[in-house]
Amino acid sequence: MAAGGLTNLLTMTWNWWLFGGLVLTTSLVSASTLIALPRGNPPYPATLQTDDPQAGSVLQPPSGTRVFIGRTKDLRRLTAPSPEGNRPGPLIMVITGMPGTGKTELAICAARALAARYPDGLFWLGLRTYAATESQLTSTAALRTLLNALNVPPDPNATSVTALSRTWRTATTGKKMLIVLDDADTAEQIRPLLPAAEESAILITTRHVLIGLDTDHSITLQPFTRSQAAQLAGAILRRAGLNDPQAVTAIAATFRLPLAIRQISDLKAANPGHDIRAASAGTISDETAAAFARSLAALTKPARLVLRRVAHYPGSLISAPIAAVLADQPADEATRLLATLYQRGLLVADNRTSGGYRMHDAVRAVALIESGKHDSSRHLATADERLFRYTNSTIDAMVLLLDSSDSVTYMDTDRGDSRMPPARHESDVAVLRWLDRQHADLLAVARRCLSAGSPYAWRLVYNLESYQRMRGFYTEIIELNSQALSLTQHTNDTLGQAAMHQSLGLVDMRTGNYLTALARFQTSLELYIQVGNRVGQAVIHHELCNVHKWLGNLAQARAHATFCFEVASSGDNLVEQAFAHSNLGILDRLEGSYTTAREHLARSMDLFERAGQRRGIGICHRQLGMLDKHLSRYHDAQAHLDQALALFQDLGDLMNQADTHYNLAVVHRGLGALATAHEHATTALALASQISHVQGQADAHTELARLAQSAGDHTTAHVHLRHAHNLHQRLQHARETEQPSPPPPLEPR
Repeated sequence: MAAGGLTNLLTMTWNWWLFGGLVLTTSLVSASTLIALPRGNPPYPATLQTDDPQAGSVLQPPSGTRVFIGRTKDLRRLTAPSPEGNRPGPLIMVITGMPGTGKTELAICAARALAARYPDGLFWLGLRTYAATESQLTSTAALRTLLNALNVPPDPNATSVTALSRTWRTATTGKKMLIVLDDADTAEQIRPLLPAAEESAILITTRHVLIGLDTDHSITLQPFTRSQAAQLAGAILRRAGLNDPQAVTAIAATFRLPLAIRQISDLKAANPGHDIRAASAGTISDETAAAFARSLAALTKPARLVLRRVAHYPGSLISAPIAAVLADQPADEATRLLATLYQRGLLVADNRTSGGYRMHDAVRAVALIESGKHDSSRHLATADERLFRYTNSTIDAMVLLLDSSDSVTYMDTDRGDSRMPPARHESDVAVLRWLDRQHADLLAVARRCLSAGSPYAWRLVYNLESYQRMRGFYTEIIELNSQALSLTQHTNDTLGQAAMHQSLGLVDMRTGNYLTALARFQTSLELYIQVGNRVGQAVIHHELCNVHKWLGNLAQARAHATFCFEVASSGDNLVEQAFAHSNLGILDRLEGSYTTAREHLARSMDLFERAGQRRGIGICHRQLGMLDKHLSRYHDAQAHLDQALALFQDLGDLMNQADTHYNLAVVHRGLGALATAHEHATTALALASQISHVQGQADAHTELARLAQSAGDHTTAHVHLRHAHNLHQRLQHARETEQPSPPPPLEPR
């Protein structure tokens, strides 16, 4: 097994480590004081602790192999001091070569050697150019991933490649970073991902010359010489405890591509009696196929079945549950068979995920040819349906742990295959880390599910949307939900149509398209009524309550909140009841009914505490602090707001942090602590600006103007007031676009 683990790491063309180290970013919501019921405002991601070995702001490279032979001169060229002179952008290095020549392994070694020169981060991104269409990483997804890794909060209005690239270049200005793009295809694919700083560098692997890319270093890898092939084969066999000069000579006489050399050496290490001299590869381009075909032929029937089925998996990370579901095997048997495939060098061990493996494109190609001979379309379709069902139940379980109100469970009682329960995690932090690592695979499965027309498609898409919205993958949300809506309309699935209109309405609301959002929600409500789904109706009433509160229509907001309260009161879901009480409490506070507001908010906090919903607890503390501030109970207000801020900081909730800092500024001004008030107001403005929170910026400027006025600095006060006025004008214009004459909000939110 040790020998097998050393092999295919050399040339794997895509890796999942790019999602393993994302610093968890924030969710963009429609209004800062609104407590979201199901789906309306996703929970904010928790901040990873510094002692977490998987935490960090960089996308780490894969582990690589311990046997690195034959590319030392190329490595020296890549790691030599950068050429002097002015460049219009970052240092660009390209490694070119045919499949199997070791491009990825060389890039791994170079990236590690260069990392110390780039203290602002090493970012490794696998583009998966030659994977199945649904598995490839689009430019928008790549940019969103890089921005998330750099801890840049998602901007719902930045969805195009141009807008995201502009944000990326702004975020990388002045930074010394190393970006590695593995498996690229065209210069057009690369240009949007270039960082802005001349002090940064980008390292690219590709199978052919990238026309139109002005490179500083370009290396083309050639097949090994016989001497190099013998050195590599001998080193691999010796690490496996096998000293066989005849086998080394036979391998070197037949194979020249590092990937093929590693594969056939693994086969010999796992089967010392195997006759290497009988191996024949033909031309160089046939080497890897010949080597992998030999290994596949030596497998048992169950192992071949697992290999064939996981070759059809659209994702990159192959786990025991995935293999078990696709091959219809018990989990322990799938675990054993995957270990066998790893030992034979047909899978690459992934030390970043316990029990996870990856498959090189060359292995996949051979396995798919074998599958075409033995697997019927009916068998493959059945395997896919098991995969779709398992993936849906897994995402649903993740969403439940993030926020027990944010799940498709109220629509669908199918909890997946009881033989293969979904993965469980101990905290919301672990869930978000898992989703960060798995997002590209989950996205690929969702696309496969849609193309297959599976009845699980809209359910899977619905569950995945809440995480994608949290991370800012708005382009992918619109793509998947629009396709799922078309599918549900074609199949007359009314419940699915309601859910898809709901999800698309949430995106419209986040991107400021309030009129479209209201139409989507109304359509969704009518469909939920049609199927008699009362809980779904309550969800939409909550969203309509949110929109109308944001627009200042408090009477309409209360009508929707009352419906939610009636539905929640008739059930036993603590989180739904907590949200219903908090909605009414917020409305009471906005309308000046402070006694009933306190009662609703106190009840809401109690329910959130019983349900363990920390974000809800934090917002209740903030609302109670605002309530005490209105009553001039400044010390009580400060106590509530301090508790709220601590929770929001722990959860990484930037929007509520901004609003709480603003509230604390007002309270400290009331207490006469003007310096402390100024610190909070300044922090509020910085946070609100960072996430394009217009109302928060307006509130912060207003408070800074008051503080400047108190200090006698009328010029500064005038500047802040002008900024606040301009921001309020923007908000008012957005409101008037949606309705003729909305009543103004009673106070800044």
